[in-house]
Amino acid sequence: MGGAAMAGRESGSNGEDGRRRFGRLLAEALKARGMKQEHLAGLLGTTQSSVSGWINGKYEPAAATVFRIEQALALEPGHLSRPLGYLPVDAVSAPLGLEGAIHHSPELDDEEKDVLVALYHVLAARRRTAPKAVRSTPRRLTSAANR
Repeated sequence: MGGAAMAGRESGSNGEDGRRRFGRLLAEALKARGMKQEHLAGLLGTTQSSVSGWINGKYEPAAATVFRIEQALALEPGHLSRPLGYLPVDAVSAPLGLEGAIHHSPELDDEEKDVLVALYHVLAARRRTAPKAVRSTPRRLTSAANR
């Protein structure tokens, strides 16, 4: 097998966008743990150039490798695999939650996902701090012109 095969496929079920999102999430996870690409490569039995190719969206690792990365970095099942279209067995029974559903939506780009998650946090914080009487009152969404 050549180097490209070790690094992963060049196209996957979610294409270039999925590879880029996977790469960004992998880079963030490595940075958060203070782990270098070389260290992850050693844990996986691959090369630093393969890890770099994944991070840069050039290659897509095989599904089994993605699941091993999630385990090696102690990430929730699906954190890295879902953007590539893989669903780990462990994630089938785990609830995705609203934030997870937003982040894994193929219909939204990264900026739209960030905006929706931020809006969710604002609304959830308002609900937590609102008096109970206000919480039970249904609200209609209206435009500023209708107020």
